[in-house]
Amino acid sequence: MSFSWCKETYERSLSSRCWNYTAYDAGWEKSRWGPGIEPDDELRQIVEMELALGELPASMEEVVKTVMNHPPPCGHSTFPEPYLLLLNAIGTGERPALIHTCYTVDPARKRALRDYCLCLDAWLAGAPPESPAKELTALGSRKIDWPTACADLWQVLGEHTELKDLLIERVLLQTRWWIKTMVWDDDRADQFGHDQYLGDYEENANWATDNGNRVLRAPMFNLHASPRVQRLDARLEELLGADWPWFRDVIGPWSWPCALKALRYFERLLWAIGNGQPFKLPSYPDYPPAEVPPFLQAEDTCPDPAQAAAWWQDYLSSLRSWWQELPAAGPLAEDVHRRLGEFTPVKCWLVRLLVRRLEIHALDAEVGRLVAQPRGNFWGKRPV
Repeated sequence: MSFSWCKETYERSLSSRCWNYTAYDAGWEKSRWGPGIEPDDELRQIVEMELALGELPASMEEVVKTVMNHPPPCGHSTFPEPYLLLLNAIGTGERPALIHTCYTVDPARKRALRDYCLCLDAWLAGAPPESPAKELTALGSRKIDWPTACADLWQVLGEHTELKDLLIERVLLQTRWWIKTMVWDDDRADQFGHDQYLGDYEENANWATDNGNRVLRAPMFNLHASPRVQRLDARLEELLGADWPWFRDVIGPWSWPCALKALRYFERLLWAIGNGQPFKLPSYPDYPPAEVPPFLQAEDTCPDPAQAAAWWQDYLSSLRSWWQELPAAGPLAEDVHRRLGEFTPVKCWLVRLLVRRLEIHALDAEVGRLVAQPRGNFWGKRPV
């Protein structure tokens, strides 16, 4: 049968089922950025390759629809680990127990946030910065200069007011909710925070379930059902007026701890609280821009952008060498080839599809700001 590149051919292919969070996720006619599906000759060849394979193993369908469809759009706090785990799924034909993507948070990130919560608790209680600094120097999860970090935080937050105290209390509740609720390989929202009421228990409602982890069984906690949170939000709305939506969004739904720069966002939020001034964001363009100095010493929680960009190019080159049956060149390529295992025609198609998916992914997903686009002052310093 001759191959015809058209909407119907594309939509019946499995290659059309892995474009979540990309320009192609709206379909053939509505792709929003990039080259577009119809003129994408590389994708046309991939679909033709797939259809020539005939019936595909059910396990590989699961890999495409779940694992390849849900790489983290921001790159994830554990970058580049999620992109390597993708290869394990292709190599074995089995989806992992948990895909490391949106709303999945590793214990190291949770412990880092917990340390900063101790700082905010101490400030809220009226303690001097030396108090949490001494404890964190002895017991903190990261060995930074805690005396300086705490002193700088106290300077940023400044004198206590009703508004600042309520905002910090609300930040603490939200941050501890994230720590309690987000899942990981050995944490089904059952390892942190169970001495704290952070909303009503909702069985098997964890947000990670809708991000490729549909077999996940983990609870959610409805923070907004908490009368304490309801009282706080109502009073903050009274005090902040037109500025409340900014603080509500930045404290709440936009404070994802799984993000690459989550601790930088946290730092910028605390700066806004201390200075009493929201700043310009894409969804709030009318506020003035702000140059927020780093004061939490959290740069080591985000990848170095130059190293990340170099890793990404090496990673894509290694994938191309594998599906083109070329020798591995370098340590990363050797690791990539090892994870993918024995060459088969089905895996060849999958890896070629993955390369194209990640190329489009980096055009418009947030990870592109780390690995593909001009980065400017990206802030991160963690080695990759």
